[in-house]
Amino acid sequence: MSSGEEPEKGRRSGMGLPVQPPKPGTAMSIFVLLVGFAIVGVGAYSYVSDSAALADRAQVTAEVTELGVEEVEASRGRDAYVPVVTFQYQYEGTSYTSDRLYPGRSQPQYEDRATAQSKLSEFSVGQRVTAYVDPDMPGQAFLEDSRSGLPTGAVLVGVVVALVGGIGLYQARAQARVRDLLS
Repeated sequence: MSSGEEPEKGRRSGMGLPVQPPKPGTAMSIFVLLVGFAIVGVGAYSYVSDSAALADRAQVTAEVTELGVEEVEASRGRDAYVPVVTFQYQYEGTSYTSDRLYPGRSQPQYEDRATAQSKLSEFSVGQRVTAYVDPDMPGQAFLEDSRSGLPTGAVLVGVVVALVGGIGLYQARAQARVRDLLS
């Protein structure tokens, strides 16, 4: 073969294997499967870190200093609303301010302002509340002694996405076997 010629279709590589590019259905299915696994991993990591914060927490008295609803950009360009309760507290002689309702970085988002506002109804400025402090991160206290539900939701969504990718991969491989048998 000269330098400008294309290799013949079906020509074998030096290892005796046919040279074929990956099928688009297979590549996409593998990508979806990997995305699903990544989502499961993020959810599991968040769940474990929330569990650690809940297990090693210390209770302190805090004072609510500010209430509000923050507008954030959510998926697909839509807006979401996050209830924000800012509070001050002391832990081991040092003063801190936090605005977390739940442990961890993930805070719940709501589709409308009214729902987010309703989550603030149990709080008022100047109110004394119990806050929970993770001794490893004393500046990130939280008010709700439970998980937000976001890590569990991420794990479930990741499992569904991984299943879709796995089913797609299975179907793509089955179709490839049928094509190979027919050719």
